[in-house]
Amino acid sequence: MALPKLSNDRPVYEMVIPSTKETVKYRPFLVKEQKSMLVAFESQDPKQILDTMLVSIESCVPGVKISKLATFDVDYIFTQLRSKSVGETSTVLYACSECNEQNEVKINLQEVQMENKELKETIIPINDDISVEMKYPTYNDVIASNIFSGEKASATNMLMDSIKSCMHAIQTKDENILLAHESNEEIDTFVNSLTNKQLEKLTDFVEGLPTLSHEIDFECIKCKHLNKITLRGLQDFF
Repeated sequence: MALPKLSNDRPVYEMVIPSTKETVKYRPFLVKEQKSMLVAFESQDPKQILDTMLVSIESCVPGVKISKLATFDVDYIFTQLRSKSVGETSTVLYACSECNEQNEVKINLQEVQMENKELKETIIPINDDISVEMKYPTYNDVIASNIFSGEKASATNMLMDSIKSCMHAIQTKDENILLAHESNEEIDTFVNSLTNKQLEKLTDFVEGLPTLSHEIDFECIKCKHLNKITLRGLQDFF
């Protein structure tokens, strides 16, 4: 005898995607998706974790191409899914700044918001003749970068990878060159030819991207020191 299907019993919620302001419907993670993510987390393979997370999110938000969304949009969507699927609180370990004792800290995911940053102009003039068109990076850009190469990248290299993942096109007076059609070597050559002041303009765009943010305080269980910390980015909340 066939068992009954439970699809009609799934709750449906609404949320607003931060960058597009589009209202979308979503359902909580099902057991199959939670199992897939647990297996991925146990593997400790960052690429497997990210791939599994993106597939699971897309299953829960019909009609939305998650791979096309900015990373900060996906981070926000994940926190909303997590809060409706598992619970509105997440427990993480943080070391006391005074005695270094590990403390369990509970975070109310419903209070987590995007930092209220004014989105930067995407066309950045480099000189009188050349401009760089920037974009919000997607997790596809992250996967395509060197972050999963297995090598421990320096802070400088991570910044350079972030800048390149945000570069969409080079504009001159005569043409618009899409960087998706150019080799990494060509893009590296262009970036390495920038002056420090020109690079700072691109860096300002990257550092000004919205991110999840939440301030919490906790009293250390050992020394009773009152810690105040600001959580930024998805990894800080889980």
